[in-house]
Amino acid sequence: MYFDFHIDSEDEDQWAEGLESSDDDPEMKEAVRILDPISSLGLSQPLTVEKGTSLANALNLLQGKRQNCLLIVDNDVLVGILTERDILLKVTGKGFDLELVTVEEFMTYNPECLSLEDPLAYALNKMHVGGFRHVPVVDDNRHPKGLISITDIISTIADYFSREIINLPPLDRLVDSTKQEGG
Repeated sequence: MYFDFHIDSEDEDQWAEGLESSDDDPEMKEAVRILDPISSLGLSQPLTVEKGTSLANALNLLQGKRQNCLLIVDNDVLVGILTERDILLKVTGKGFDLELVTVEEFMTYNPECLSLEDPLAYALNKMHVGGFRHVPVVDDNRHPKGLISITDIISTIADYFSREIINLPPLDRLVDSTKQEGG
C-alpha cells in the first residue's frame, strides 16, 4: 500500500523559498571557532581605577558606566579586580563609610588573567574551573588590554546563530513531555 504524505501548503512554499539563496540575504558570518584567540572578540578597553580610589568613587563609576566590575591598577599594572560579587558579599550591609574605605580593601588581589592570544576554549575553561564571570586580559607586563566575560562569549555565539535563536518557540509553546502529543 502507498501513502502520499505530500501536502501542498503555504507554509511548505515559504519553507522552500527560504532554502533558495538570494542576493539580498545577509552575508553569513564566519563561524566561531573554539580555538579562535580572545582578540577575535574585539573587546573594549576595561574600566580601571588606581589603587587607593575610594569605594564611593568606584561605585559611582560602575553605576555611571553601567558595568559590573572594574580593574584596579597601580602605575598601569593590574593588581586586582572588584566585581559586583565582591561588593555584595564584602560591602553591602556592613556599614562602611564608602568615602573612607578604598577599593583594595575589597578587591580580589592578583586575579587570574588571560592574554589576547589565548583561545576562547582556554577562557571558557578558566571561567568554569575558577567560577569566574569576568577575567582580565593583559599583556606580558600585566597592563590591562581588555576584560572577557561569559556574556561576551555567549553574545558572540548568539550573533553567529541568531537565526536559530530567533526562531526558537516561545517558552509557553514548548512541548510538555508529560502530555501525549498528536491525535
